[in-house]
Amino acid sequence: VWGATKKSGNMIKFGGGFYCGLIDSVEGKEPIYAFNGFFMQMRSKFVSPDASIYYFVVEWEEAALSWEDFRGKVLGPTDPATAPADSIRGMILAKWQELGLAAEPNTGDNGVHASASPFEALAERMNWLGVAASADAYGQQLLAAGIPEATIEAWGKDPQVTYTIDGEETTASLFDSLEDMDSAPCLEKAVKIAGL
Repeated sequence: VWGATKKSGNMIKFGGGFYCGLIDSVEGKEPIYAFNGFFMQMRSKFVSPDASIYYFVVEWEEAALSWEDFRGKVLGPTDPATAPADSIRGMILAKWQELGLAAEPNTGDNGVHASASPFEALAERMNWLGVAASADAYGQQLLAAGIPEATIEAWGKDPQVTYTIDGEETTASLFDSLEDMDSAPCLEKAVKIAGL
């Protein structure tokens, strides 16, 4: 049903991973608005009994590679069909059968995920692996900067935050506010968002 809504164009994007769609294609049912109707199907791919994932924590020198280029150039665009051949998604697309994948990669199942920021990487480790911020290298940096652990945990749910930087007040998703930032600038902005 969500796929039909997406194809119909009756959908708007509020922010990263936050959509609302008019579902009016179910015969005999009143139209409804649904938020993130794709989520449970997407989640099921990761939590079904026969599912497995491999994860890596990678690090590099910020001066040599930005977070944005890591996601955009090393991994490649979300849609593997548009990914350069030398990107990870491009290589997975070219060899998907050889790799034993059940289907050709597409935008929804593109073979690899990378966190959108150092903070989001921490949030994903906390969510999926049960890691405490105090036991994580980046979490320790946030704590050392004065951000309380309770705030870090709350931020892991991607709340709307209001903050002022250089005299300009902004209200946005926390994850969107930190997206594609390198570790040091992400930490600096997180401190400002926390009002420290």
